[in-house]
Amino acid sequence: MLHSTLGRFRLMLWLQGISYVLLLFVAFPLRDAGVMPQAVTWFGNLYGFLFLMYLLFMVTMYTSQKWRLRRPIALFFVSFIPLGNMIYDVVVFRKLYRQLNKA
Repeated sequence: MLHSTLGRFRLMLWLQGISYVLLLFVAFPLRDAGVMPQAVTWFGNLYGFLFLMYLLFMVTMYTSQKWRLRRPIALFFVSFIPLGNMIYDVVVFRKLYRQLNKA
C-alpha cells in the first residue's frame, strides 16, 4: 500500500479521519465531563497537523495524478464529515487502487 503515491495518500486519508473522530468523540466528551480538559488541545494539535498534511498530499495528488478539480473539492468537504474519509476511501479509492495495481 505504501509503495505508491495513492497508497500513501490513502494512509493519510485514514489517519486524518481517525484523528477527527477521536477529537469529536473522545476529546470533546472528556473536556465536557471535566475529566481531562487538555485532551482537546492534544487531539486538536494532532488533528490540525494531520489536516495540513492531508491538504498537502491532496494538492500533490491533484498535480501528479492529473485529477479533475471536483475530486479534491469533494475530498475537502468530505473530510469534515465524521468517518467521511473512510467511506470515500472504500467507495472510490479502493477501486482505483486495485485498477492501478492490475495495470
